[in-house]
Amino acid sequence: MIGRNNFSIEYYSNIIKEAKDNKYKFVTINEFVDLGYPAHGYFILRHDLDKRPTTLKAQLDAELKNGVRSTTFARVTANEYNVLSYPVIDLLRTAENDGFEIGVHSNFLEYSLINKLDPIKTLELEFDILSRFFNIKGLATHRDFNYCYNSLPYVEENWSQIEKLGLKYNAYDHRICSSSIYVNEGFNPHLCWRDVEPEDAIKTGKSIYMSTHNHWWYRKYPYEYPG
Repeated sequence: MIGRNNFSIEYYSNIIKEAKDNKYKFVTINEFVDLGYPAHGYFILRHDLDKRPTTLKAQLDAELKNGVRSTTFARVTANEYNVLSYPVIDLLRTAENDGFEIGVHSNFLEYSLINKLDPIKTLELEFDILSRFFNIKGLATHRDFNYCYNSLPYVEENWSQIEKLGLKYNAYDHRICSSSIYVNEGFNPHLCWRDVEPEDAIKTGKSIYMSTHNHWWYRKYPYEYPG
């Protein structure tokens, strides 16, 4: 493996190859749920599309090349991008046609509180918009560093209502997280793997749930994308 914490697409591809060499089976989150949350031998690749959405293509290309599929959660009420713009909707529709899963990424509670809206109605709108283009099964709550409101407790307390919208799972469901090792990148204080690195998780043989953010990954160098 090349050096860790450089977050290049080459490194990302090598993580996938190492997991496959260790007999891991790659599945989307929806597939993992359907399998009954297996605790060993499965690998989930998850992408939270927070900003610079077209940079996701580099990771999707690496996955296609390695014969695996992932789950991407896209935002509807986002200032950073328009999910219905020509390049973004094309990227995500192409991904779904290639066997990838698309879900809703949302901080609907914050959006609703700031704009004096009903939270369930806001989430219903987001789900309805994406469902017109994709087969949406899952919800992953979103939160930025400067956000005051966290939608996840609301989701957990009101899941019976949210489920009625047509959503099948919450990406932070304890059944998913307790049956897998959660691996993700973030700042501590610099960009790094947070609690565990993927190479160490792979050694355990336990199922792995790896969440990444496309705007931190690059093909050649970190500054190759403008903006």
